[in-house]
Amino acid sequence: MDSKEIRNGTFIVQVKYTENETWQGKVTWAEKNKNQYFRSALEMLKLMDKALTEEDFPDEEEEE
Repeated sequence: MDSKEIRNGTFIVQVKYTENETWQGKVTWAEKNKNQYFRSALEMLKLMDKALTEEDFPDEEEEE
C-alpha cells in the first residue's frame, strides 16, 4: 500500500450559498494564500485533502 505524508494546514471556509442540501462557497488555504471555489461540502473536503496530501491547490480566478 502506498502511504502519503499528510501535512498540517489551515483553511478558511466561506459558505456563500446553501442549495440542494449542501454548501457552495470559497475555501482559502491560509499558508499558501490560495483560493478555490467549491460546489458541495464533499468537493470542499476533497480540495482540502488534495492540498494536504499533494500540495496541489490551484489558485482560481474570482467568480464572474
